Amino acid sequence: MGVRVEIRGNADLRKAMRRFTPDLEKALKKEIGLALRPVVRQARGFVPEDSPMSGWAGRSFSEGKFPTYNATTVIAGIAYKSTPSKINENGFSSMASIQNKSAAGAIFEGAGRANPQGQPWVGSKTGSRSNKVSKSNNPHAGAKFIENLPPLVSSLKGRGRLIYRAWAANQGRAEGATMKAIDKALTQFRAEAAKGKLRKAA
Repeated sequence: MGVRVEIRGNADLRKAMRRFTPDLEKALKKEIGLALRPVVRQARGFVPEDSPMSGWAGRSFSEGKFPTYNATTVIAGIAYKSTPSKINENGFSSMASIQNKSAAGAIFEGAGRANPQGQPWVGSKTGSRSNKVSKSNNPHAGAKFIENLPPLVSSLKGRGRLIYRAWAANQGRAEGATMKAIDKALTQFRAEAAKGKLRKAA
């Protein structure tokens, strides 16, 4: 489970940069970091210190159970990645991304997007193994849980309460700066390739 905001680009050229011009790739990663760190910092600032509901905190994580809310874990799970991702099943990859990697962080980020009143209630005695239904003893637990969370905020990348909220507040500056840095580096890489200056890095 996790949430990410992706920035698309030409991942194949990034791989070639790492192979032939590692200094250029290193400089690019630094520029991407400068662009994305403010969004990460703001998203982390949206994480409340205390659990929105008392029942979401104060117990250990157990496989198959709702993950415990812990602000430190959620904050640590919000980070940027400046290297290309693997190509997905649709043939796409991202040049950079901001990720919300913790299970509790992903729940806080997007709870209520698909079901504003909470997941369909089936009760604790059901034999269902689905994680898309509520097995709480309280049939209104899902609705109350979402009611206690901050409102979802819409951005061009999606709706959420942490990274998507920060992305909306950033108003495209991070993506613009990232794409500008990528375009500049790729243009320089192509120019060096055209001049025959590329040599495989040791």
